[in-house]
Amino acid sequence: MKTFLRTTNYIQEPFNSDIHSNPLAFLRELNGLTIFDVKGIDETRTRVITTLIHGNEPSGFIALHQWLIAKVKPAVNIRFIVCNPEAAKLCPEFSHRYLYEAQDLNRYFDLSKDPKSCISLRAKQIIQAVREVNPEAIIDLHNTSGSSPAFGVSVSDNDKVLDLISLFTNKVILTGLHVGAIMEQDFSAPIVTIECGGATEQLSHQVAIAGVGKYTSNDCIFDHHADKVDIHRFPCRVELKPEIILGFGDYALLTADITVRTDIERLNQQLTPAGELIGWYNKGDNLPLIAKDEQGNDQLLQLLTLKNGCIYTKQSLQLFMATTKLDIANNDCLFYATIES
Repeated sequence: MKTFLRTTNYIQEPFNSDIHSNPLAFLRELNGLTIFDVKGIDETRTRVITTLIHGNEPSGFIALHQWLIAKVKPAVNIRFIVCNPEAAKLCPEFSHRYLYEAQDLNRYFDLSKDPKSCISLRAKQIIQAVREVNPEAIIDLHNTSGSSPAFGVSVSDNDKVLDLISLFTNKVILTGLHVGAIMEQDFSAPIVTIECGGATEQLSHQVAIAGVGKYTSNDCIFDHHADKVDIHRFPCRVELKPEIILGFGDYALLTADITVRTDIERLNQQLTPAGELIGWYNKGDNLPLIAKDEQGNDQLLQLLTLKNGCIYTKQSLQLFMATTKLDIANNDCLFYATIES
């Protein structure tokens, strides 16, 4: 029976000789929430990296594995938190986002959602593991749901946050949307989410490995590189309305209420102009979608328009996290979008 283990495993040095050379074999050895602590040259400071909050997003874990077997002496103490190996270990490995169907760990960090459940307990354990070392910075490593370039996500645009993001990528979404993610928590230290790119793309792993290398080896990570980061502000979260059947196709599917084009992930890579075809809907005059802004208001009419059964962008948009994975599109969202005109 699949379940979250309630114990937290703290693994102290020396452990490098015990790290398996294969990342999958390394993953199979982990049981529950696992923390690796590595002492740095300066033992008065600590930085935290969280990874595998989603079990199908392996780039951060691969970067951790590569870093551990390299036996690097970091500039400061480093705490790696492997958050959800239970989901990652479900066969085939790195294919399951959640341990329980539609229960996303990265929606439970406000601790008010089903507070007595085992998934809320895991979120609480992770928060405690971050706070107990009083870190100077926290990086939360993820992969995007579909093919995508790397970008950062933050609730703040202060220079320290942008400096952290610049270690991995030059693009950031500044968001005020609250979904219960770990980056929304107050740790009295800058925290950012890094979306390394698509989970199956080699470049995504390279982004994670290179960024972790800089984050752990640089004595100063707040080095005024914030001006290198391109900021996209005020994202809207585009979701299906309840009970709507979604399909992906090259034309309007008879088996779906709304059809989204099969190559929607391509729009993650570029600015999408006004008038771009997104999909099809011919069962009414109002799209069965909601596009919530940071205040919870529906901005759908500012983003998309319906003409003759075809869905088009209404103005220039940057799409993020567009995916063709039905479970994520149904249980989470279709994509995020910022208005770029």
